[in-house]
Amino acid sequence: MLIDLLVTCFAGIAEVIGVGVAGALIVMGFRPSSSGMDILNRLFIRITLPCLVFSNMATQFDVDGVAHWWIFPLLGIGLFIVGGILALLYTFVDRSVADRGIFTASVTFHNSILLPLAFAPILFSGERLPVFLNLLFLYNILTVPAFFSIGVWMVHASSERSFRITDILNPPIIATVLGLLFAVTGWGVHVPVRMMAVFRQFGSLSTPLSILIVGGVIVTSFAKTSLHEWREPLKIAALKNLVLPCLAILFVAVVRLPADIALFIVMGSVMPVGSVIAVVAPPDEHIRKTIAGGILLSNLASIVIVPLFMSLYGLLYGW
Repeated sequence: MLIDLLVTCFAGIAEVIGVGVAGALIVMGFRPSSSGMDILNRLFIRITLPCLVFSNMATQFDVDGVAHWWIFPLLGIGLFIVGGILALLYTFVDRSVADRGIFTASVTFHNSILLPLAFAPILFSGERLPVFLNLLFLYNILTVPAFFSIGVWMVHASSERSFRITDILNPPIIATVLGLLFAVTGWGVHVPVRMMAVFRQFGSLSTPLSILIVGGVIVTSFAKTSLHEWREPLKIAALKNLVLPCLAILFVAVVRLPADIALFIVMGSVMPVGSVIAVVAPPDEHIRKTIAGGILLSNLASIVIVPLFMSLYGLLYGW
């Protein structure tokens, strides 16, 4: 299992980075320019991601057979809180951190959808796989509104741009609220099939767009980053990919929570920095370099960290 996880993580991360960089270069005409990615940012935030969130929540919010289903959304938010506290404590000790908002957001928010979907078939089979996917959906219900409110505020705290109330009233959060409303009331079944199909089609573009955007951030920032500018990305990766997973595995080993709850605590703690941070980043060169470095190093570290800590979880719970 360890070898399978290593291979899957390496292949998945290498594919994301490689395709993202190649696609971004093509979009930019092989002339790195951050302005060339603006249209992709707007498409992602205003159209594809809201369509993905609404179509999933309105039609796939299924809690039948999941005892105490409400625990899993709270686990997602709980890990955000722990990551945020860890980052704040570090910045209190290390005053050399320049972009504290970006630093805190990078340690707090993780990519908890793409990698779990990649290694789920290796870890689960038969009837267990759809159960895990249902729990994964429940776990991520609150992650989108949490990032596009608190996360956006953190990101822009490092720039001169002030936080506005319209940053909270954005399409992803509106789509989340509407999707939850349609799911709870049962209105989702009354949405015309053709209309929901259109939402799903646009939503399916979210993953490739996010890959292109991350590739664009890396392309426009990586070549210009000097040696001393890698300090903060290294600190981000160390906290996100080593300290947080160690705390999580220690917690579940001591407390001995039910297996599914412990699984999502460990899994959430080992996920790399959320690539969506690159989407909402202000057009500041130094901030973008910090984000690009954090995303790149965190994803590379995940090649080893994810299978290592998931295997430790397996040892603890006889998996």
